[in-house]
Amino acid sequence: MKTLKQSLFMVACLGGVASGNAFNINEHDAKVTGRGGASAASNTSASSVIFNPGGIPVSEGTQVSIGGSLYVAQGSYEPTAGGPKTETDSSPSVVPAFYITSRVHDMVGVGLGFHLPFGLAVSWPDRHAQADVIQDQTLRTYFITPSVGLNLDKQVPGLSFGGGLDLVPATIKLERAVDFGDVHGTAVLGGDAFGVGFRAGVMYRPPAVQGLKFGVMYRSKVDLEFEGTGDFDIPAPYRAQLPPDGDITAAITLPQSIWGGIAYSPTPELELEVNAVWINWSQAFANDELRINLPGTDPSTGEQNFSAAPQNYKNTTTFRIGAEYKLAQGKAAVRAGFIYDPTPISSETQTAQLPDVDRKNVTIGGSYHFTEAYAAHLGILWVTPGERDTADTQYMPVFKGTYGVQALVTSLTLAGTFGK
Repeated sequence: MKTLKQSLFMVACLGGVASGNAFNINEHDAKVTGRGGASAASNTSASSVIFNPGGIPVSEGTQVSIGGSLYVAQGSYEPTAGGPKTETDSSPSVVPAFYITSRVHDMVGVGLGFHLPFGLAVSWPDRHAQADVIQDQTLRTYFITPSVGLNLDKQVPGLSFGGGLDLVPATIKLERAVDFGDVHGTAVLGGDAFGVGFRAGVMYRPPAVQGLKFGVMYRSKVDLEFEGTGDFDIPAPYRAQLPPDGDITAAITLPQSIWGGIAYSPTPELELEVNAVWINWSQAFANDELRINLPGTDPSTGEQNFSAAPQNYKNTTTFRIGAEYKLAQGKAAVRAGFIYDPTPISSETQTAQLPDVDRKNVTIGGSYHFTEAYAAHLGILWVTPGERDTADTQYMPVFKGTYGVQALVTSLTLAGTFGK
């Protein structure tokens, strides 16, 4: 018979097998998606609220943007010791986004953004090889970002900056199998949290070099303290081996990041941009482990029931290259890009809770302006098929094998500009 700590939750509060490393996603504007996410130096549209608030006070008038991204993703696991290859059965996910900015003064712009930069979900077939690690999980983080920007073009030609608060309600639901021989049960945990962070950015367009742009943005960490309930079900007499139903807690940190970019337009129609994004993944988990405090006490020790799963995330730098070419006197545009996105997950702690690989993403996109005020934008991102072997260290990880990831993301954005 399994002991309590052998059979309880070795699972992280994280999910997502689409785009971006670990559980970070970046497809929040079809224009930005189409050019490989490279926009930190050039984005002055409504989505600058989240990509670089230094762009908020640059454009005139009021800009509104609404859209979403459809994620169709697949992960896989094939054990080293032999056995069938198992693929995730996650349903397609839709991630919405909304932004509005307005130039309220020659020097001042304001904005509001809504997007989900961390999350998505992962689901595996019933009774798969790691069902006692993870069956299904869903994480949602809702970033609401009121922002303000200052245009100093009259004082320092080409300079603008901005910042905003990130108000972050979040929800989590986790499900896994609990097995005692041929007797099967389930553990379901659910909870919510609220965190606060901020972001700040600057853009500079040196007047001495026409077409050259620089941009830098910082996004702070957001601490999330999840509180919720645990529901444990298994037939008697094994129910006594599990915690009672009741309150649970867990903590994760959405990591800080720094975005930097350089854009250049060799001609008025063509813009090229390179970005680098550093993410401080090592701060995501206290003591490099996820600890979930479970209801009740362990009868063998009298201590609080808990589960601790090692994570050992490492910091990463993602590189993005994008290009945009305007057609028909600016009435239409085409875009393309490439992203190298390394995983922060150690090969010694990789499990089915979050399949991940070093990703090589290819993007394309386009825009069409129906009128001077209204436009539609399309962006497509392909996470090319990739695989990764776990470490061969003894007991690290417990389930050794090869993990695979591939995905297709389609983003659509409708935008309007008024009072320009």
